[in-house]
Amino acid sequence: MEDADRYRCRRIYLKQSDDPACQARAACEVLINIEGILLASPFSETGAHIIYSLDKLSFEIVTELLGELDFEMDNSLLLILRNSIFCFLEDNARDNMQIDVTEFHQQDGEITEFPHLDNNKYWDDYH
Repeated sequence: MEDADRYRCRRIYLKQSDDPACQARAACEVLINIEGILLASPFSETGAHIIYSLDKLSFEIVTELLGELDFEMDNSLLLILRNSIFCFLEDNARDNMQIDVTEFHQQDGEITEFPHLDNNKYWDDYH
């Protein structure tokens, strides 16, 4: 897995609030101090842009952490679906990070032979 594949760039949407302590800027101030978060920047009062390392965190961990810190996530149907897809994809990516794909690469000049059945074998069995 390339180094760039180990990082995720996501947007997090919070519920609208008049309290500045519950807005995106405050959430970013909390997130930027967490190991694995490379960038946490608000792009609106309710939205934050984050970049994090899959080695340390996942989208699910980040959103659960924000929930524990009393930040309410926007729970509209489309965002719930999007967040579920992110969690699924990241779980798969994190599971596959431990696989060494070099063991599957062929040596130079090595040709993989696939077993071929004799074309007449089918007809022989059929008769």
